[in-house]
Amino acid sequence: MILAKSFLPTALLLVFALGCSPKPKTVQLSGKVIFKGQPVPAGYIIFMPDVGNGNRGSNKLVKIKDGVYDSSQEPPDQALTPGAYQLRIAGFDGQILPRFNQGKQIFNPVEETFVVPDNVSTKDFTIPDSAGQNVQISPTVDN
Repeated sequence: MILAKSFLPTALLLVFALGCSPKPKTVQLSGKVIFKGQPVPAGYIIFMPDVGNGNRGSNKLVKIKDGVYDSSQEPPDQALTPGAYQLRIAGFDGQILPRFNQGKQIFNPVEETFVVPDNVSTKDFTIPDSAGQNVQISPTVDN
């Protein structure tokens, strides 16, 4: 009976210790987003984990304002972790209208890949002029 009483707390402690994984390391990534030589007024970058390259995290969204993005300014649940990502960059004119909370699109979303390093770093993005051709405008919020 004494052995069972001392075993139970130890077993519970072991279960809790194994069930609690440490939080993944987060990093700061910031930079500029330029389109046709000008800062992108508003937009976002979606970081989608590149599963094919071993990143099994979750999607993260980092906002662009006045041509600048900074992952450290986002809520904790949007913190970036190091690893390979597929990116989707969207840019808007920043002129708020009904159903367009960031304004109208100024270029079609651009997709590329990027490996987020495991330290504080900077990455600038220059959107190709061709992304501004035949822009497919869509609302940025539901009404």
